[in-house]
Amino acid sequence: MPFFFLPSWWWKWWQQKQEQEQDPAPVPMFFRWYHREGQIAEMSLASLEVAKREAWLELDQKALARVFRAFVLLSLQVAPLSAEPRALGELGPHLYSTPDRNAAGSAIARTLVLLAPRNVHARSDIMTEEAEKGSGEFETGAAPLLVVLLVTASALAAAYLSNVVGEAVHAVNFDDEVTKRMLSIQARAIEVLSMHVERERIAGHELPFDEAERQLLVSLEDTQRKLTTLQRKPLPTPFEGATEFARSATASLLPLGMLLMVFLYVLNNPQRRN
Repeated sequence: MPFFFLPSWWWKWWQQKQEQEQDPAPVPMFFRWYHREGQIAEMSLASLEVAKREAWLELDQKALARVFRAFVLLSLQVAPLSAEPRALGELGPHLYSTPDRNAAGSAIARTLVLLAPRNVHARSDIMTEEAEKGSGEFETGAAPLLVVLLVTASALAAAYLSNVVGEAVHAVNFDDEVTKRMLSIQARAIEVLSMHVERERIAGHELPFDEAERQLLVSLEDTQRKLTTLQRKPLPTPFEGATEFARSATASLLPLGMLLMVFLYVLNNPQRRN
């Protein structure tokens, strides 16, 4: 009578599969940041004004936490450069049709990564409410609930910053001049990109950035570069596939040209030695 022989590795695989199927608590693929804010529009506008005036430290701890959380969420909302509703925190090159649009979204998202420590990882869902300290429990209510998927470096940084800012005013270095300038430019870039996306929605198609818009976004990226230089670390990548603005050949050769002019001046005007 014929019989079939199943190898031992098959039985081990089958047993492991049965154990996995019986596991009642599977590990989630990613965590989320849940934030509840009853006045999201008002807080968003207030955050832009505070950032543009570089007035973060004029606020008390609770007001700063509430306003800064709105600023972080607003950055995540604007970064995709789209009027279409989508999950916050989910960013990638597939969202952008041109390198400039990718660089613009990357610049907005990169600011959040620069403010947080390196290699931030989530080990659980993060829950915050208005100006209150973040906790693991959340009560339901009438206020809107915003959910951020913690799947990119910028989303993880946003959740981390919004959590720690509720614990201490100095969790973020709002007293640093370059940081304040970066947040101020970020606020203006958010306003400009929001209006740009609205014009695209009315036109029914994408529109290229004009010179003023592009200069502002490049200025934001330059300020980020200055901050990373002071911190002695490379420019971070806010999400996989993020890009930077391409610089013209003239701009790239400008420092070399200035150095050459100084060198020729020194040759033509030798200093007398005593």
